[in-house]
Amino acid sequence: MNNKTILSTAAALLLAVPAFAAPGSADDHTVLIDHARAENNRMLIPLRDVAQNMGATVEWNRQQNSIRITKGDTDMQLTIDSKIVRLGSSDIELDAPVKVVRTTTYVPLRFVSQTLGAEVSWNQQTQEATIKQQEGNDIVVRVGQEREEPAAADKATAAWTKLLNEKLNEAADVSKIKQIRAHFKPYFTDRLINAIIADKGLKEKRRFDAYYGPYYMSKTTAKLSQSLDMGRTKWGETINLYRETELVRVDGVWKADSVTFREIVTPIAP
Repeated sequence: MNNKTILSTAAALLLAVPAFAAPGSADDHTVLIDHARAENNRMLIPLRDVAQNMGATVEWNRQQNSIRITKGDTDMQLTIDSKIVRLGSSDIELDAPVKVVRTTTYVPLRFVSQTLGAEVSWNQQTQEATIKQQEGNDIVVRVGQEREEPAAADKATAAWTKLLNEKLNEAADVSKIKQIRAHFKPYFTDRLINAIIADKGLKEKRRFDAYYGPYYMSKTTAKLSQSLDMGRTKWGETINLYRETELVRVDGVWKADSVTFREIVTPIAP
């Protein structure tokens, strides 16, 4: 028999914990996410951005229209347009359904944050929430302006996105590519090509096959996110390596502009 918990109303979700002022801008120890949504006195957060910055792995199941989030021993499944979240062997009922807005999945702030082992504080005046993790950077989530995505015809096609991913894998080791600039010119900006030439390839040599996105930040910018399961530490902590690629639209073509890597170690849930 499933346990069912009804989460409290919007006011309790946001204000049940003592509020304090979140910083207006991110510093070296703070991750800033500035495209949350405010609806019916409730903050909805972009699921993937927040979860990955908390060291969780996010998997999309297209056939079931669902999302699986794992972090250590925590395993949950959310279904688009549903209030029911499967958490281990229990069902939790949200007071608002999981929703997709312009390809981004949004969920209520407090549920996901507490489930993934963090404290949440809400600042009504600045419309910001601070997620404090036991380990890892604090995350400031801010209600932002609506992002203006490109028209459907101007978005990167699935075939082009797959090709960009393959070229990123090739760029991990360029020792056998004779004309690096000419080889990557159709796919990368000059800035990224210059960095690859200077560093003799990307900083991480591993191959990434699965990818998420692109997630469009504006009509001319987007993000491509990927993760690799790197196993566990000798203490049983999970290790995930993330490759995040910033894309820009140049003369009608989406190109990779910069690549960053993050390794996140997730402690075992107490």
